[in-house]
Amino acid sequence: MTPEKIILQSAGSLSVGIIALLMFTLQSLLFLKRREKTWYAWSAAISFSAVLYTTGIFIEYNTPAGPLNRFSGILEFAALILLIHCMYGFTYSYLGMNAKRYHLIAGLFHLLIMTLLWATDLIVSYEFSTWQFLFLKSPYVEPSIGIIGPFFMLYIAASALYGMILWIRHRQTEVKYRIIFLSGMGFWIILGIHDGLAASGVSTIQYMMEYGFLGFAFTVLWVVINSYMDTETDEKYRLITEHANESIIIVQDEKIVFGNPAFCNLIGEPLTDLSSLTFYEMMNPKDREFYTNVYFSLLKGEAPPGRHTMCVKEKGGEERFLEIVITAITYRGRAAALGVMRDITEQKKEAEALRDTEEKVLRLKKMESLGLLAGGVAHDLNNVLSGIINYPELLLMDIGQDSPLRKPLEGIKSSGERAVAIVQDLLTVARGVAIQKEPLNINDIVISYLDSPEYTKLNQFHSGVTVKTALDPDLPDIEGSPIHIRKVIMNLVSNAAEAISDKGNILISTMPCCLEKPVKGYDTLNTGEYLMLSVADNGPGIDPEDMERIFEPFYTKKVMGRSGTGLGLSVVWNVIHDHKGYIDVTSSSEGTTFSLYFPSLKLVDSRRRFAVPVSEYQGNNEKIMVVDDVDAQRDITCSMLERLGYETIAVSSGEEAVSRIKNNPVDLVLIDMIMEPGINGKETYERMLKIRPGQKAIIVSGFAETDDVKKTLKMGAGKYLKKPFSFEDIGLTIKAELKRKAS
Repeated sequence: MTPEKIILQSAGSLSVGIIALLMFTLQSLLFLKRREKTWYAWSAAISFSAVLYTTGIFIEYNTPAGPLNRFSGILEFAALILLIHCMYGFTYSYLGMNAKRYHLIAGLFHLLIMTLLWATDLIVSYEFSTWQFLFLKSPYVEPSIGIIGPFFMLYIAASALYGMILWIRHRQTEVKYRIIFLSGMGFWIILGIHDGLAASGVSTIQYMMEYGFLGFAFTVLWVVINSYMDTETDEKYRLITEHANESIIIVQDEKIVFGNPAFCNLIGEPLTDLSSLTFYEMMNPKDREFYTNVYFSLLKGEAPPGRHTMCVKEKGGEERFLEIVITAITYRGRAAALGVMRDITEQKKEAEALRDTEEKVLRLKKMESLGLLAGGVAHDLNNVLSGIINYPELLLMDIGQDSPLRKPLEGIKSSGERAVAIVQDLLTVARGVAIQKEPLNINDIVISYLDSPEYTKLNQFHSGVTVKTALDPDLPDIEGSPIHIRKVIMNLVSNAAEAISDKGNILISTMPCCLEKPVKGYDTLNTGEYLMLSVADNGPGIDPEDMERIFEPFYTKKVMGRSGTGLGLSVVWNVIHDHKGYIDVTSSSEGTTFSLYFPSLKLVDSRRRFAVPVSEYQGNNEKIMVVDDVDAQRDITCSMLERLGYETIAVSSGEEAVSRIKNNPVDLVLIDMIMEPGINGKETYERMLKIRPGQKAIIVSGFAETDDVKKTLKMGAGKYLKKPFSFEDIGLTIKAELKRKAS
């Protein structure tokens, strides 16, 4: 092939190849400067596919049927496969989509096609076709398509169309780049259709797809160059703003197109992921409409720069409050909005905390003033009531049973006693008397109240109300005043019954719990084990405006003269306060629940007055496995058990315990709940049960009774023992569990 024999029309293919080679060189250089932009590399590969394709076309123009001509045909098909693969690589990379699966599956498939292409004649045959194109003096010779060649072409067409669909459907692609990319892709497809018609025998001009390759490669280059220029512009902004304490963003087309490091740290997004974040996605939904109006009004010049407060969500879901100043600017040649933000979350929290503290102080002062008033009145009333109760008692002793004065005198005495009960409430509200406390079980107080004359009278008056109980039988004791706790229960049940107009239910429940964060309405909390007493009704609920005042003395919405002095819930609040507990009230149209939290005594029998003789919990050479990851704790426990007459097996992990128990049956397993690293006590016991169903165990932990502990106990573990424990604690617990086994 000499210069004088080169067909003139092939010069276009040669020119396209040279231009594509220059584009490939430029894109490669840009990628070397910006290695994090992986789509730059894919764009260079697209230009290289154009070089290969135009080389094949140029050779076909100028060679007769033969090996070199067939080689050029194979080169064209290889360029098509390379183009499709690189087009998807560019698409997935630029759109920020996960391409691992595509590159694995498509990579293997394309490798198979390449193998068939170069090693067989299934795609490109050894036969040749000759075409007489319009305006072309010499006939055009090319290798014929093989048996699966048509399917290959269908695959190329379908892949191109699906690639366009990805760009159309991806909602976060910048509009200008999407249109440019789709235009280049469409141009390539149109010229490909032309070449398909020409190859099928339609009389037309020469093949044009090399120009489609060039057009598509050029649009990709345009996207890359614009992206590079945008990146350079961003770098200038970043150099100015990267050390700023304030968060700075630029919003364009309702998308965040720039954010400084302070902003990225604020929302928890890396700089490279900002293109996938819209301005509205970062803020609270209730603020979106307002800031949409601010944004568009600012860009239209209808509103001046302004200062606003907005709520945004971090990546972890936590809300932050920002003060933002928004200004209209020109960015990348188009209108945009510049936002400078300052995090005011802590200031806002401090202001809210101060406001809450002021409200609480005012409420406490009000309660204190009312309490002092109530206390003063109560002491004066006590002097008066002494006569009202004592004189009728003296008179009743002097008159006969059939005297007409007996019933009025008994009525006076009964009224005086009711007045005394009200005075006691006043003294409780005034907190002027010391409350004597002793170990008690709230279940006993609840049962005692439900068997009292007061409850019987209440039940008769509210016959449509059903009181149910859900009392935890293993409830630990608290230190409290039986009289005052009983009064709390009576007041809450009475209030619940009166809140139900006709028929309804009241549920009194008790359960142990562990508090780790403050109860609603309290700033601080002494974390630890508590007992919860709950009184819930299905009445109409408490009005929100009344909720803040329900614990104030003399505040009542009850029917005056029928019941209530307005002291019932004040008594409840003061008793809880004196018992160093907490109270939480939830109310809706479906009912109200009062949840009272009392500090729990240690999980031992507080009513036990004398030490139990060692003989009662001495072992009888039973075999016990001790599972604990702490060496010192494991050794101490084994020593204690051996002193008590048990045989011990010590293991340091749950995995080892499961392995040892396969060939070493034991009477009892003592399992630490939290062991690191490795499986915890719950999973250890669960695996043991699969090997030895019915295996007896005791759960030990230095923490409170967690959900995992409760689940383990439900699986069959006998008891929960809290560290540190004494000889008596562990001895009695093991003895009880072994007896349960024997029974």
